[in-house]
Amino acid sequence: MFLVRVLLLPFSFLYGLITSVRNVLFNSGVLKSREFQTKSISVGNITVGGTGKSPHIEYLINLLNTDKKLATLSRGYLRKTKGYLVADEKSTYKEIGDEPMQFHSKFKDVTVVVDEDRRNGMEKIEQEINPDIILLDDCYQHRWVKPQLNILLIDYSTVGSKQFMLPSGELREWKSGVKRADAIVVTKSPELHSPIEHRRIKELIKPLRSQKTFFSYIDYKEITPFNNCAKSLCKDGVIKLEDYKTVVFAGIAKITPLVDYLKQTAKEVIVTEFSDHHNFEPVDIVRLTNAFKAIISKDKILITTEKDAMRLKDERLFPLLEQFPVFYLPIEVKFHKGLEDEDTFDEMINNYVQAN
Repeated sequence: MFLVRVLLLPFSFLYGLITSVRNVLFNSGVLKSREFQTKSISVGNITVGGTGKSPHIEYLINLLNTDKKLATLSRGYLRKTKGYLVADEKSTYKEIGDEPMQFHSKFKDVTVVVDEDRRNGMEKIEQEINPDIILLDDCYQHRWVKPQLNILLIDYSTVGSKQFMLPSGELREWKSGVKRADAIVVTKSPELHSPIEHRRIKELIKPLRSQKTFFSYIDYKEITPFNNCAKSLCKDGVIKLEDYKTVVFAGIAKITPLVDYLKQTAKEVIVTEFSDHHNFEPVDIVRLTNAFKAIISKDKILITTEKDAMRLKDERLFPLLEQFPVFYLPIEVKFHKGLEDEDTFDEMINNYVQAN
């Protein structure tokens, strides 16, 4: 892996040069970012995946959905369609992408839109839907649209570490791009968070005076049955992980936090890892279930993520899993309150929404 990274460094330099020139053109006004009338909040990052954009979008939905008409706009990564699409009851993850499908499945009163051309998507949402707020999913580098509130997510485990530009590393742009954010959220921080650690991380990030900094952490919920076979193992809707050998499989950017969490409770954890946003094929499921059957124990279950569960609903895959107890693990994010003189994340969002 190290050798591959070294060999890719010239391409990383070229990629970094291109993104730098592009940002200079936008910053100088040669290329124009368009700001729309509708209130808009962007949630993005400067790295490839793994910072928790989807659960933070869901946090915003839960915070704002009580009295505001919301729409989300994503590109619909790896979807099989093109252009502007509004999710409806017939939509599948293949048409709109797994993360938008998750939003659509969980929040029926939120309009979920996909369009790789965010400017076109914003125009049509304003014309056809007219929401109070548009939540822009993974829009940090899509500078043709200027969000009114720009939130940048940074993974706690990467703060202070040396990172490289794509394709050698994970950076989508140089770290100087952090300056464009109105607020920085350090994600996946420890649940126990001291003021000393809070200050240490902020000193490493070096936010501008105008930038607010917050810390969020993952709150794992109860595992949920994906199929009837899994439901049959639950007593009063609950299953005790400590009684089972657990096969974890997922196509996400960083599976380690999930595995570490399950190891605290499960009898044994066996990991099968796929690439981020992996489109499962029947052959993947057959291999997975054959490996599952080979485990010597009658007390065993399969667990995946909520995002992966969206892709497992494929009509080709679901029947292959019918005889196996498959669960998924929902997650939410929660925010540390920070220091006494700092606004909370909720206060920042509500102040923005109530302005003007």
